[in-house]
Amino acid sequence: MARGWSLEKAVKMEEELFGVNDYQGLPGEKSYVTLTGKVPVLVSAPHSVKHTRRSNTVPKEEDEYTGTLVRLLHELTSCHAIYAASSDLDANFYDDCPYKAGLGELVIKSNIKLVLDLHGASLWRDFAIDIGTCKGKSFLDKPHFLSLLQDALADEGIGDVHIEDTFSACGQATVTRFVSQELGVPALQLEINKRYRDPENHPEEFKSLVEALRKYILELAARL
Repeated sequence: MARGWSLEKAVKMEEELFGVNDYQGLPGEKSYVTLTGKVPVLVSAPHSVKHTRRSNTVPKEEDEYTGTLVRLLHELTSCHAIYAASSDLDANFYDDCPYKAGLGELVIKSNIKLVLDLHGASLWRDFAIDIGTCKGKSFLDKPHFLSLLQDALADEGIGDVHIEDTFSACGQATVTRFVSQELGVPALQLEINKRYRDPENHPEEFKSLVEALRKYILELAARL
């Protein structure tokens, strides 16, 4: 396990930064947080807390530990990061929302070369990770961005990695669609099974995921 983090740190981070107020964040605070880095990769977690849609009064559930993963990867690789900090409009369903505005500004200002957008899938899904590519369009002319990710996951023993098994990343106004089609920057959506987002009950799987994504970002950075 790379230095600079621990399972205990991850659990504490989740509780203190995202679990506040039953995963709705603190009222009055900015709805998202951006962290700048040195590596031109941006890792995103728009569902790290509960989020809303205009037709519903009840918030949609958070994708647990996606925000913590983003924070850890920022610390371990010096990549850029953005995550939801308090409940707001679903940034993976609407383009006209604060999160997308902040993301777009960061992508342009920091000359980002790839956006990894992290989401959570249920435990019963038959994949470890489902990578959304907008049917092969979202990585633009950089297919090695996808193949390097597949290799990094395989190297850490993460099998059952699917490509658009269930989530194409373009069925709605997703972050991946927005970044690739509107901003012209490659993007990949990662739907991560709960088994790999549960450091308390599945610590080895969580460690494998952190290490795979850490190595992927650093390997990609070395090639950019």
